[in-house]
Amino acid sequence: MKRSEEKFASLLTEGVHLIRLREAKTIQIVQDELGYALGREGGSSIEYWRKGHIPPNLADIDKLAKEIVPRAGLDRDWLEKFLTSAEHPYTGRICDQLFPATNSISPSSNHNGHTPTIAPVPFESDPFIVGPPITRPYHFFGRNTEIRRLFNLWKRRPLQNAAIIGPKRSGKTSLLHYLRTITTIPSDQVRRDQKTEWLPNPQRYQWVFVDFQDVRMCRRERLLTYLLTSLELPVPNPNNLECFMDVVTNHLQTPTIILMDEIGAALLSPELDLQFWGSLRSLVSNLTGGNLAFVLTAHETPALLAQQEGKPSPFFNIFGHTFKLGPLKENEARALIASSPQPFSESDTNWILNQSGCWPFLLQILCHARLCALEDGEPDDVWQKEGMREMAPYWYLFGS
Repeated sequence: MKRSEEKFASLLTEGVHLIRLREAKTIQIVQDELGYALGREGGSSIEYWRKGHIPPNLADIDKLAKEIVPRAGLDRDWLEKFLTSAEHPYTGRICDQLFPATNSISPSSNHNGHTPTIAPVPFESDPFIVGPPITRPYHFFGRNTEIRRLFNLWKRRPLQNAAIIGPKRSGKTSLLHYLRTITTIPSDQVRRDQKTEWLPNPQRYQWVFVDFQDVRMCRRERLLTYLLTSLELPVPNPNNLECFMDVVTNHLQTPTIILMDEIGAALLSPELDLQFWGSLRSLVSNLTGGNLAFVLTAHETPALLAQQEGKPSPFFNIFGHTFKLGPLKENEARALIASSPQPFSESDTNWILNQSGCWPFLLQILCHARLCALEDGEPDDVWQKEGMREMAPYWYLFGS
């Protein structure tokens, strides 16, 4: 068994590109989704490993394999090469888990001269997610009014800007991920009640997600390089603000929406100064033919935050459309509760609705607690006490 960083990087890149083609997503979105599946805050680790590095943690290699194989439609041979290149000690065991043998079809049998393909076992995901943002549309519930109004801003030129405002844990980041994935996701990865046809020719749209809680995104050159790479535009050398403006102005031809999460963190960066924000305003207002729009998330209106941080740029005045996130509507909250693989009683449902106030994060906490109790056979008062304990740090939501 030979460890090969180059081979591992090549196979990982192959998997990422196959997912991109099958799901009609950008490389950045695929990398981010894989990163979130591994418990990361984005796709930077995936990008790093694609450059010739092998994850030091065996669990990361396992999770990568279980995510990539079913999504990319890869076979056992690819999986064996992938695990072997990382010198995985349990290659055979992982392969048997994803490609279990059956009594009716042996690996050596063939039909019409071809070895039959055994479909990989899909990686089961938790129905209720507490902590990380929701990255897969199937698990996202509610915000139907906001979603409809946001997509209406991007059906025609010029694309318009928007700000999504709400307290911590109100679902801002999850909404951004939903916006960027729902229009091109395969129909078998959404629920029947979820609309996907929001935009004309959705494959033409480019989406870039920027997490300003990632310290690298608060460094100007790193941010500019990330934006150009995500848009598959040439990266100049040097990649200063002036050269960045030239590249985007000369090459951006398709509708592009840049999603900036936690703008408050960006305003704390000395490198993202008034000149930087003013240049972005020029791009979106005058230099890209209406093909560019920004969506920001924050706890307060962007203009107010900028004023508080001493950066009152005109950039923050272009967000005429503001969407404030509060609790879900009751029917949306009930739909989330009803998604449990084990049905909850009407009394449990009403208790969860009342105690959560229909805030999506609190709904996830209580639904997760109830489902675990049902699976483990715990009495009612145990899961309710546990749910209330986990909710305690987030009582501030009820004052929002």
